Parts: sequence; structure tokens; C-alpha cells
Amino acid sequence: MLYRLHPSDSRVMQNWLRVIETIERNRDATVHFLQDLVRVPSVTGKEQLCSTVCKRKLEEIGLEIDTWDVDPDQLRAHPAFNDDIKYPPADFPISYSNRPNVVGIWDGSSSGRSLILNGHMDVITPGPVSRWSHDPWGGEIVNGKLYGRGSLDMKGGMAAMIMALQSIFDAGLKPKGRVLIECVIGEESAVGNGTLSSLLRGYNADACVVTEPMGPGMCPAMRGGLYWRITIEGKPSHGIAKWEGIDALYLGAMMLDALRSLEGELSRTESHPLYEGYPIAVPVTPDKIRAGVWKGVVAPECIIEGYFEPLPGRPIKHWEDAFCDYVKRAAIERLGMKGNLPSVDIIERYPSYEMPPEDCFVKTFKDSYFKTLH
Repeated sequence: MLYRLHPSDSRVMQNWLRVIETIERNRDATVHFLQDLVRVPSVTGKEQLCSTVCKRKLEEIGLEIDTWDVDPDQLRAHPAFNDDIKYPPADFPISYSNRPNVVGIWDGSSSGRSLILNGHMDVITPGPVSRWSHDPWGGEIVNGKLYGRGSLDMKGGMAAMIMALQSIFDAGLKPKGRVLIECVIGEESAVGNGTLSSLLRGYNADACVVTEPMGPGMCPAMRGGLYWRITIEGKPSHGIAKWEGIDALYLGAMMLDALRSLEGELSRTESHPLYEGYPIAVPVTPDKIRAGVWKGVVAPECIIEGYFEPLPGRPIKHWEDAFCDYVKRAAIERLGMKGNLPSVDIIERYPSYEMPPEDCFVKTFKDSYFKTLH
């Protein structure tokens, strides 16, 4: 790989090159560490062993360590808190015990700026395992690709951020400012509670990089998110007198079509310069549907859940109200419902964010990134 160097200060240029060369030398060590992470199953609620692996690595590179169990009662009053008790307990855990956050701390000196590198340890379920070509917890490497649940989202990012700091140390350098490496729980369910707990514990910085897999580039803007649950009530009847019932499952199917129309409409009418070219700019993604109680019985209820991800630029409350209004309007106009309209519960909410392109951190990050590419 060739590197085009333009720093005016020769010492900065030499240090930068030393770090890049050390990262290349640490390539195998980085891959092996990623394999260690992938081989630890850490579906949300079971992050404890992964916490241990991260803690051991952060200690190995010489950081001060802080670990603690997230206290949901402490977070509950904060507007960013997402309460996963709203999920069906059979699907998602509620307990926060034995799921510690891990933060590695490099204090540096008072002369430098501070930086947080943040990644989440939890992954989604690998099921159905029969569809995998390789063991989802194996971390196998085949033709230059590492297979395993979480290898991308986001244990790859965690391995990269930890090994980046180790490579700086291995190059004989020390950051002047404070560096915090956060390995947090609770991103795939009750989004953000692990990071929120770290923030309320006092961990803050001049800038933060979340090492989510967003492709080969940076993402200074992010959609907001609403995780919603739509409940449609029908009327049960046996199939022999089907006409006496109101089929909530059929109404649910029509609601799915309505949600697809909403996605298409918003993807045409809403825009953001950093999301130009996306075939679906505003995803509306149903991911669960439950209906029916017994064989041959018209479904008395249908529950649909999913994510709505609006573009940056408007408050999340605006989109919450707009989504709820749309569902009620679709029930009347498209489903033909006259009374007992569907209920809409918002289970999770998180606002969008965007940083201006001229922000000094964005510009510095961008310049460094492209110098590495070239």
C-alpha cells in the first residue's frame, strides 16, 4: 500500500508513518483478536464473557479499567432511556445484572484533546443456524473473509478501535489527550442504554467515534429511529361462520402494504445531502407479525412491530406524531376500519444527529482517512 503524506511538520509525518506501518504489522494480531471476540457468543443479555475478553485486552495494552453493571433505575429519568421491559420477555431479557460495561482509560496529559472510541459487545441471534455456511461462533477465515455473528456489527469495529490504540503504543507513541475506549452493552435491544450509562458515569470527551460498520467511510449524520408496535383488533369467529368475524390477520396484511406505501412516499419527498442516492432513503421496516389463536379461528388480533428511520433535520417527536397519525389514517382509508382503530406504541425512540461538514473534527477525520487511502 502506498501512502501520500502531506503534513508540513516532518516529525508529525514520521510519527504518522510509524503508526500506519505498525497497524500493518499488527494485522494478524487484529484478526486474531477479532476471532476471539466472535467466538464468544454475546447475544443481548449475555455479554458477560465478551466483557471479560475486552477487559483483558484493554489491561494488556496498559489502560486503566472501569467496569460496572448498568443500573436502569438510574437511567430511567433520562429522555434517551429505552425501556426493554416493553418487549415480550420471551424474546428479550430485562435484567441488567452480570452484563458489565467496560471502559479503558488512557489519561494522557492535560495538553491534548479527548476522544471516545465506542463499540457495543452485544449481537443479535444467529438463527436460523441451518442457513449459515459456517459456524456463527467459529470465527473461521475462508478466502480472506472472516465468518461469524457480529464479525461486522460490531466486533469488527471493536477490534479495530482497540488495536488502533495498541498500534499507537507499539509505535512508541503516546496520545497527549485522554482516550476512552468504551465496550458497552445494550445496543441491539433497548438501544443506547449502555452508552447512556457510560455518559452518566461521567465519561465525556471533545469528540467520539462510534465504530459501527457503515462502509469504507465516515458517517457524520445519522437517521433517527422509532421502534413501534401496531396492534389491530378484529373479532374472532370459527371458520364455519367466518363472515361473523373480523380477520385481524387480513387487516394486518393490508397495514403492511400501507407501511410500504409510506416508505415509498417519504423516500421520494424527504431528502438529505448525505443520503442522496440511497434507493430507500427513509426505511419503514416491519420485522415481526403475530396473529391467530387456534386452528380454523379468525384471528382476533394482529400485532406488527418494526423500525421507522426518518432522515436528520426534524425533531423525533415530529416523526412520532406523523407516524401515529398515518397509521390511524391508513386504518380508515385503506383498511376500511370505522371504529376501534389500531393502537400505536412507541417502544424505542432516538433522535437523528448531524455534524456540519466544516466541523474541525469532521475535516481532520476526513483528511486522515483519505491520506491513508492514497
